[in-house]
Amino acid sequence: MRLAAGQERIVSGDHREVRKVQFTGRSTYVLSLPKKWIEEMHVKAGDQVTLVREADNSLSILPFSPGPAESLAEATALIMAGEGRNSLKRKVVSMYLAGYNVIQLKLKAGRMDPGMRDAVREVVRRNLVGTEMIADASDMITLQVLLSLPELSVNTALRRMYLIALSMHKDSKTALSELNQDLAREVIKSDDEVDRFSLYVLRNLVMATQNGRVLREMGLKQASDCLSYRVAVKSIERIADHACGIAEVAIKLKEKVPKETMQKVEKMSFLAQTVLGDSVESLLRRDYQLADKTVEAVEKIHALEEEAAASIDKERVKDSVNIKLVLEDLRRMAEYASDICEAALNETIDEVIEKRSSPKSRQ
Repeated sequence: MRLAAGQERIVSGDHREVRKVQFTGRSTYVLSLPKKWIEEMHVKAGDQVTLVREADNSLSILPFSPGPAESLAEATALIMAGEGRNSLKRKVVSMYLAGYNVIQLKLKAGRMDPGMRDAVREVVRRNLVGTEMIADASDMITLQVLLSLPELSVNTALRRMYLIALSMHKDSKTALSELNQDLAREVIKSDDEVDRFSLYVLRNLVMATQNGRVLREMGLKQASDCLSYRVAVKSIERIADHACGIAEVAIKLKEKVPKETMQKVEKMSFLAQTVLGDSVESLLRRDYQLADKTVEAVEKIHALEEEAAASIDKERVKDSVNIKLVLEDLRRMAEYASDICEAALNETIDEVIEKRSSPKSRQ
């Protein structure tokens, strides 16, 4: 709800009201609240409400509750007999992302076959943080999200995603250098963990866009933060995918990459690793200067890629096609880091905008 002092009451539509501020006593300003809102929020005389001053100097009025904000109660999705495993998984993930706390999958007719149950168990185990199967009947499966919002902030989850992706990046480079297939397979397995945190953060961001209280409990300042964090989440998820791509090449190669070429690969890898770390820090710390500097650093990756590709051609390296795919993976990792920086720049542009006083304040 937006409050504007000194204006007469005007009603425009169902969601906007402008009311006149009253002055009582010697220092108290009073504003009446819409009856419809009071009834919908179940607020009674004597109850407390929370006033929050937003970044644009508007006020939000929230019903006060000492406990954590709750996600949506529950939802039931009907599934057809013989429905594919992937279709079933997509339904579960979509309901999880929508913010539902209890997810029910009900078969329209007949009994649920073992393949359906296995598909649900797999998506819960591999992709959904804090989710458990709490009931398994012949025609219905019930899942519950047990993790509450304050237990894992968006910043914490995003940083965890970054650390896993960074570790995958380092290990994939080592696996390539040493042709260590076991390490490469571990990198590929780690991708599931990044995906789990990705879906968890996206679920919370969806909920935050629908509830200002959830937004603040997650440690975000304004709704626009959700867009920037979504860019960061998807970028880190893609960076992890590219680390898997390098690991897959390490499994395919039969001979080690020549020393000179590997040095150039490692140089690209170091730059990608550096800009990734700086990009995430610039977003989490809301540091415009660091984000701007990191975007500039990313531009160097193209020259390094050309240099490495020339070395591969010069040495007539075996499996040159696969090694050039590694170069592309490293370049794309740096470019995704640049996307995170762009999100950070958009969030922190106020740091470089000159603040001007209003004409009234200069009088």
